[in-house]
Amino acid sequence: MILRTELRRSAAPVVGVGFVVVTFALIYGLSGPWHKGTAPWNEQWTGLAQWPRSLMMFLWPLVLGAGAWQGLRDKRSHVTELLGTTPRPSWRRALPLVGAMLLAMFAGYLVVLVVGGVQVAAHASYFPTASFAVVGVMVLALAGSVLLGVGLGRLVPSPLTPPVVAILALAVQIAAQNGWPLLLTPAFNGLDITVFTTVAPAVSLSQTVWFLGIGATGFGLVVAVRARHRLVALLPVAVAAGVTLPALSGVDSVVVADPGSRELLCDKDVCVTRAHESYLTTVRAPARSALTLLRNLPDAPTSVVEIVPDEGYRPPPANVVPMFVGLDASGYPDSFLTQPADIERELVGNAVVPECRRDGSDGWEAYVGNAVARAVAVGWATGAAGPVVDDPSSWGDEYDRFERAWAAFTTLPANEQRDRVIALRAAAHDCQHNLLSILA
Repeated sequence: MILRTELRRSAAPVVGVGFVVVTFALIYGLSGPWHKGTAPWNEQWTGLAQWPRSLMMFLWPLVLGAGAWQGLRDKRSHVTELLGTTPRPSWRRALPLVGAMLLAMFAGYLVVLVVGGVQVAAHASYFPTASFAVVGVMVLALAGSVLLGVGLGRLVPSPLTPPVVAILALAVQIAAQNGWPLLLTPAFNGLDITVFTTVAPAVSLSQTVWFLGIGATGFGLVVAVRARHRLVALLPVAVAAGVTLPALSGVDSVVVADPGSRELLCDKDVCVTRAHESYLTTVRAPARSALTLLRNLPDAPTSVVEIVPDEGYRPPPANVVPMFVGLDASGYPDSFLTQPADIERELVGNAVVPECRRDGSDGWEAYVGNAVARAVAVGWATGAAGPVVDDPSSWGDEYDRFERAWAAFTTLPANEQRDRVIALRAAAHDCQHNLLSILA
């Protein structure tokens, strides 16, 4: 009853609704990597768990500021001295206020999870249990941030406190964006998030301790009535810092490989990872068609296997066609291919000119030349000239270069064309440069 009354008379519902509105505004309003990555927030459980954490780069200052603003309520209402004369202890008086704020914030986060979860359930077949830890840390981070904000509002009851707290929090995150101190906030850099990764367990455990300390200190500041009580309230965060700082300062990467997502599920000669199990029915027929088109090549490929293109990736043996689900031929994020003809051409291109992550960069000229060579080889194998997947208009000037290369290649005798493609395939598997010169 008391909590219900507090929800009606406080600004907590507004804060919860604001959290939802700002979160969805960031998700849908920014052309950030959550629209293009391999773990979109609304298509993979991994993305749903991790992307809201990444967005806390913008949300965390607002949460702290909203907590500080709510912490000023008694001061604004001029009832601080009046409440101090009541026989109820300060922590009992503070519970309805912080309870309403926490409930509103959790409800806002739950709305984000439900909206994303309904969409993810229609796409994803793999549910990583590690996502529970990521979500759990987010809940603790929201709770700790709210409590700390309310505590700071009580500690410094000035109208300037909420904006100053929010601005300082944003400044701290910007300054720490590329370093481990960012892990002391709920946010982390989301550029490394893929469906094949999860947050490192050591990071989740350390952050759990840290945000528990933050929350305890925040609540201590809320209920403190004397200066010595405020000093005692700093003890939890000091202990948490002593435990977590040595661990977090040694973290090389927030995300680590998720072995479960990389397990292969096969239907005879076509294999996908467990993370993309639902894609198997889509790719099965065009994959086998691609194998048929390539059967006359020496050491012809006999299987199609999804590959996770980690750093330093090199092509698999020639008898395996690498497949990058949700990635284009160069290993960059792309949408899933769904049309059989597109999948077939993509796989033929992967078989003849597989991706190879060399040390250093070959430059744009070599990259375009290799793409043109790949398109020519696919045209030879399928009998249909043109870029591997993209519409020709998206190639621009590079399409003219392809047409010239295709015209020159098709003037060669049939046996010479085959020999050139075989040589191209061998060079690509050996990670050689400037592949177009082999066909020219």
